[in-house]
Amino acid sequence: MKKEDEKKEISQLNNLEGFEKTNSELTTIKDIKELNDNKDKYQRISLSHNKLIDITELLIFPNLVYLDLSFNQIEKLKNLYSLQNLEILILSNNLLRNINTNLFPLKKLQHLDLSNNKIDMKNNIIINALKENTELISLLLFGNINYDFEQTKYLCLEILKKINFLDAIKIISDKKKKKSKNGHKTFISVQGIKGNQKNVSTLNEYIKFKLDDFKNNEKDYENNMRNNQEKCNNNIKELNKENKTSYYYFKCSPYY
Repeated sequence: MKKEDEKKEISQLNNLEGFEKTNSELTTIKDIKELNDNKDKYQRISLSHNKLIDITELLIFPNLVYLDLSFNQIEKLKNLYSLQNLEILILSNNLLRNINTNLFPLKKLQHLDLSNNKIDMKNNIIINALKENTELISLLLFGNINYDFEQTKYLCLEILKKINFLDAIKIISDKKKKKSKNGHKTFISVQGIKGNQKNVSTLNEYIKFKLDDFKNNEKDYENNMRNNQEKCNNNIKELNKENKTSYYYFKCSPYY
C-alpha cells in the first residue's frame, strides 16, 4: 500500500463516529452506558485486548462499518445478520475454531482478519465458507492450524473474485490465463523453496508439486518456518509498542 493511500484510508477511518475501550478486562458490553445509549450513532468500535467471549452483544449496532475485536476470547460467530454495513472485521488472536456460514450476511465485508486463531485450515473449508462475501478484498489467515499460504492463495484466486491481498501480500497479479482445448483456464505460478516455479491449473497439480518439493527440501522448509516465525513475532512486538491497528499498519506476515 502506498503511503499516500495509507494516509487517505486512515483519514477516512478517523472520520467515522467511533467508540474505543481497549485493555480494560471487559467480559461484556452490557454495562457500558455510553455505548448502549448510542447504538445507532457508532460506525467504528474497537474493543481489542479484552476478555470478550461473545460477539452477539454487538448486533445492536446496525451502522457499524469497522469492528475490531482482536485479542479477546471469542470462540464462536453467530447471528451476524444485523451487521450488514460492516466493511472491516478484525478477529485476530481469539479462540475461533471455524466460521461455518456465519459471515454470509456481511455482504459489504472488504477486509477480514482471522489470523492467530485455532481454525484448522486443512482442506481450506474456510475459503468456501467465504464465497458469499463477494466484496472481500483482503484476508488474513496466518497463525492458524495446518495453514499453507500457497494453497490458500490458489483457492482464494479461484473462489473469491475480488481478492487482492492474502496476509497483506498482493496476490491478484498471480492470476493469469492460459489457452487450452477447452478454452481459457485459470492458473497460478507456484514457487518451490529454492525458487523453482511451475504453473498449475488444478488443486491436484498444486498438491503434487508442493509434496514433491517438500520431500526434496524438507530441512530447508523447517529452517524457513523457524526464521519466518521469529520475524513475525518480532514484528508483532513492534506493532504492539506502536499501538497500531492490523488493517492500516499491518507489517507482520510469515510469508514476506
